[in-house]
Amino acid sequence: MVHVMTKSPLTIMKERFGDDPKKAKEKLVAAVKKAAGKDVWLDRVNEGKGLAHVSNKKLLHLEQVLQAVAKVGSRDKLIEGIAEAQGRAKDEAYKARLGEESTPALWDRYQAVQSRVAGTPAK
Repeated sequence: MVHVMTKSPLTIMKERFGDDPKKAKEKLVAAVKKAAGKDVWLDRVNEGKGLAHVSNKKLLHLEQVLQAVAKVGSRDKLIEGIAEAQGRAKDEAYKARLGEESTPALWDRYQAVQSRVAGTPAK
């Protein structure tokens, strides 16, 4: 069995945003804020700490998720897609409950439902 070493979040951040860790973090936070349009993001960030205090790994994941959701359209389109795939398109209470979930949780659910509909295993 061959072990492949994965890159650390800090290494990925440095590769994408420069070698200075502080400036790279600022650029990563800016990239997340740019990807976080009002249609794809529920702002639940702690006012006192902000995104600058979130780990690099979480920020990289969040940026990736927000970009993927933006390609679909919006959180509302994710919710509609999940509800339709599960045969609950008219269930407003279910859609309201989905609307309370975080964007990454919605994205995971959307991917799972779409792969189930397509008959392929989830990633």
